[in-house]
Amino acid sequence: MKKPLLLLIIILFCFCKSETKKVLETEKEQNLTELNVEKLDNSNLKPISEIDTKTEFDINYIKTKTKTLSKKIDLEIIDVKNLEKIPGEFITKYITPHKIEIGYPEYLHADYPEAYAFNEFKEYEDFYLYTFTYDDESCCRTLYAVTAEKDSLKTISISVIGYTGGDGGWGGKKYGKWFSDYGIENTDVSIYDEESAEQNKETEIDTTWSEIQLSKKGVFKYIEHHKVKYIGNKQVE
Repeated sequence: MKKPLLLLIIILFCFCKSETKKVLETEKEQNLTELNVEKLDNSNLKPISEIDTKTEFDINYIKTKTKTLSKKIDLEIIDVKNLEKIPGEFITKYITPHKIEIGYPEYLHADYPEAYAFNEFKEYEDFYLYTFTYDDESCCRTLYAVTAEKDSLKTISISVIGYTGGDGGWGGKKYGKWFSDYGIENTDVSIYDEESAEQNKETEIDTTWSEIQLSKKGVFKYIEHHKVKYIGNKQVE
């Protein structure tokens, strides 16, 4: 009687062990399948560095980067270090492709985006206006005014409205004020060092008084009013 009972116990033990092994193998296969699916899903995910974080450039973006347009135009009182830098994408889309109607150079370039910074903003009935500074380390700091279409921010017109700086024997400054919503009065002073026939250095000072008019459509126009030139203490023009 003992032998059949022992044999029955052995058979039951082997059966239970076999079933346990099958259950463990089944669970292992399921875990491997889930792991492979997870790997497959993760393989399609982009690294954080590759996620598209392109900024949407609209009027709200410009407003957050600028302050309200002031009447006075003088680069020497602008705290350029605290201005918001302009992204390269904005520069190449809205600034560098457009010819500068008033001032120098004919076209700006995007080689040094860190040279650009937003300054001020004003909304008109049919367009927007914003200003920005550009730092040319070899010469000057220039203040530009840009008018833009309301629906697309497409540039309408660009004009220099102020600058300060110098290079070699030259130094200059352009400053002024908005005398109305559509008019700027400017004073442009350039100082040169010249050598006369007697090898005595004399200072040449050129001063130009001008006006920049802004049309109802956002186009800048330059009008020169008066100009004088001095060499030493003598007026030559």
